[in-house]
Amino acid sequence: MPSADCKIPLPLATGSHRPAFDTWQLRTALVAAVCFAVIIPAILWGIPSNLDLTNHFRFAIPFYDSIAVGDFYPGWLAESNAGYGDPSFRFYPPAFYYLLAASRFLIGNWYGATLVTFVVVSIVGGLGMYFWARSFMPAATASWAAAFYALAPYHVNQLYQAAMLAEWAGSAVLPFVFGFVDRVCERGKPRDIAGLALTYGLLLFTHLPLALIGSIALLVYALVRLEGPGKFLKLAKLACGSVLGLSLSSVYWVTMFSEVSWIAGSRGDGSTNDVGYNFVLSSLSPDNLSVWWMNILTLMTLLLCAPAIVFFFRVTAPSRRMVRPIIILTASALFMALPLSWPIWRVLRPLQEVQFPWRWLAVFSMGASLVAAAALPHVMDAALKLDRAKRMLVFGAMVISVAFTFSHSVREALYFSSTRFESMVTDVRGTPSLSYWLPVWAHPNPRKMAGDVEVAGREVTVTNWQPEHRSFSVAAGPATEARVKTFYYPHWVAKSNAGILPTRPDTDGALLISLRPNATSVNLDFREPAKTKFSTTASLSGLIIIGALFVPFRWRRRV
Repeated sequence: MPSADCKIPLPLATGSHRPAFDTWQLRTALVAAVCFAVIIPAILWGIPSNLDLTNHFRFAIPFYDSIAVGDFYPGWLAESNAGYGDPSFRFYPPAFYYLLAASRFLIGNWYGATLVTFVVVSIVGGLGMYFWARSFMPAATASWAAAFYALAPYHVNQLYQAAMLAEWAGSAVLPFVFGFVDRVCERGKPRDIAGLALTYGLLLFTHLPLALIGSIALLVYALVRLEGPGKFLKLAKLACGSVLGLSLSSVYWVTMFSEVSWIAGSRGDGSTNDVGYNFVLSSLSPDNLSVWWMNILTLMTLLLCAPAIVFFFRVTAPSRRMVRPIIILTASALFMALPLSWPIWRVLRPLQEVQFPWRWLAVFSMGASLVAAAALPHVMDAALKLDRAKRMLVFGAMVISVAFTFSHSVREALYFSSTRFESMVTDVRGTPSLSYWLPVWAHPNPRKMAGDVEVAGREVTVTNWQPEHRSFSVAAGPATEARVKTFYYPHWVAKSNAGILPTRPDTDGALLISLRPNATSVNLDFREPAKTKFSTTASLSGLIIIGALFVPFRWRRRV
């Protein structure tokens, strides 16, 4: 941890004596209790539902099934689109689904596993904010920062109204990344670099849009945070941690970047997901429900950090300097969510892939929570000479924010009881995927087939039908093509005794396999390309290096 003289000189931190009950164990327990309390409505009333909920479980259930049979990183979601499948496993970060699968193995049912996952993610997010805040705040103030973040309107909305579960999970990881950036800038020990690499890699594994936003925010924060002698050495250590994080997660992003042009989402559709229509304050009309709701959440977040206004203008300059990086980060995040930043979005075209500029509210919520916590002790300090009315106004604004969050985002959410939720889990199997994940040559409504394989004028017998391994026999007859109930994808390889068989997509995207006149047996396998082995090796190598950096220096020297 940084030396004590670099912490904000808040009233709560004065004095050398610390009560026996004021320990880090107690502080983290209190943070965990607040985060658990946020999940109590879901425990009492059911799983918060939204359109995204079914999309997540359409993905999570076959992901769990693949792990259960020993395929720990599946490459093809076989059951979606009425059995035609899709390649979404290759493009959507899997970390949240690994957590869901682990909970499902432990609990035995999806309802209980989902609630356990919610509790874990909520507590991890609060502890992440506490970890980051402790880089430059006393323990008491850091606890307030974690509590404010657990109650932040946008953060609560991610779960209860939007069901943006992967982004919500990524928002639990990102504070840890910021915390390790602080520690690398302050101490620069090998374990700090390893922590940065591990958490950054996990962020990339959890939610790609937030990882992209977070990477830009981390760069801004690091550049502001770098002070004093040794800037270039600190920058080199930050770069080392980032590269190791990229190496750790390369098994995911190498495939994603190399194959993204093969899915429909790469073409863009010019619909309401267009960036220009989704800035905060880009519309004040309730007809644009998404932006209108984000406008309200932004206002509520500003009310939550109301003490920051007093803090920024009334306390001493040294105190302001201590949180200057946080203030700059928070202001930058809000700016990127507003239409004023549109020229930057136009220049940074990869940033447009996040679709919704209001996603920057995730970073804004983190910064606002830290600033509000830093200001709170000063507002309560008698030396600040605030009259009672002003103090009531400050705390009233914060109470309004929290009350709105629970009265609207939480109370008005749609909840699935255990019975209804388990029914959804059953019904979601085989449902159509988002058109975004379909192969570019696939039609959203492919022709219905009587069986898994059709061959005109020839008898077909299916002998094996697994998600990534299929086989069937075809009787002798005229040379033709077999139509397989699977969307064409370049990694599907058909092979007979005579060798590799030519494949191509049908007009609706179904896989066609060329057959010779003689009777034949066909093995159809989904084969990962050579780059997958390379990226897997890179990820394992990154993990080994990160593990070595965590080992104490004395042990490394002995080895």
